[in-house]
Amino acid sequence: MQNSNFETLLLNAINKCNGLFVEDFVKDFQLLYPFTTENIAGYINNFNLSNGTLLTVGSSGDQIINGSLFNCRYIVCLDIYPYAKFYIYLKLSCLLELDKNELLHFLCYKYKTFRDNNSAFNNNIYKKIKSTLRLLDYESYLIWDELFSTFQGLNIRKELFYFDENRVDVIIGCNPYLQSDIAYEEAREKIKKTKLEFITGDVFKMEIDRQFDFIWLSNIGTYISRHFLKIMVDKMSKNLNDNGLLLISYLYKTVKNTPYQQDYNPIYNLERTFEILREYNPELLSFIGVDGIKFKDRTINDSILVYTKRKH
Repeated sequence: MQNSNFETLLLNAINKCNGLFVEDFVKDFQLLYPFTTENIAGYINNFNLSNGTLLTVGSSGDQIINGSLFNCRYIVCLDIYPYAKFYIYLKLSCLLELDKNELLHFLCYKYKTFRDNNSAFNNNIYKKIKSTLRLLDYESYLIWDELFSTFQGLNIRKELFYFDENRVDVIIGCNPYLQSDIAYEEAREKIKKTKLEFITGDVFKMEIDRQFDFIWLSNIGTYISRHFLKIMVDKMSKNLNDNGLLLISYLYKTVKNTPYQQDYNPIYNLERTFEILREYNPELLSFIGVDGIKFKDRTINDSILVYTKRKH
């Protein structure tokens, strides 16, 4: 099971927590997101996930948990960053062993509104989940157990994760599984029945030999040119079942008539984006945005760009 690549990943994580420069951590998507930065609650009802199959990206694992809550039976997580799988199994262990408030207290750095949570990644809470983590995925257990045995939890949290974390009320607003104790318990039971698979690789280079009812590409499209956006959609559409839905990209603070500014990423020039993707006839679906939740202003909207693969 163990191999030299895993040993390198473990060593790099240790070195990073020691404050050392680690070359593998300066690539794109080098750090982990503790929670989604998207309003999943805003768009998930546009996908009839029940008894379906989903290919998703995203290192936070929230797409997986929410997909399972909405009765998705088979979920594959594709991520370029190998530590994503380790973190997702850590979060799934939290879901299985902790109540909702304990999970938030353990994983949220800004647990108390604007104040930092200095108990984040508390070792005593980790001890509650480590046995379950070991059963779920042994490599993930080895990584985290080594880190928690060597470092203070807050040090791990600061070195391995991005700091642009939303307030806890925003995190809850974006995640259906966190919006009530009932939903949380339901997510806990359903994740046990959901078949999960992890693929580490580049969405542009991986050849995936299966079809899905749904594919979620998060906001990858906001980091690339329109040329590569078209390549990505061409590639991913081949893995989509007839009548399947492809979430091409999540777009922040954007609706159909949002003016484009020259310093925006190319995908936000919607006129040009729709032109280059015209053969796919994409739709723009809008809903209250993450900042709309944050500032309690329903006029601040985010959107998803979606392609439906029609049966010919």
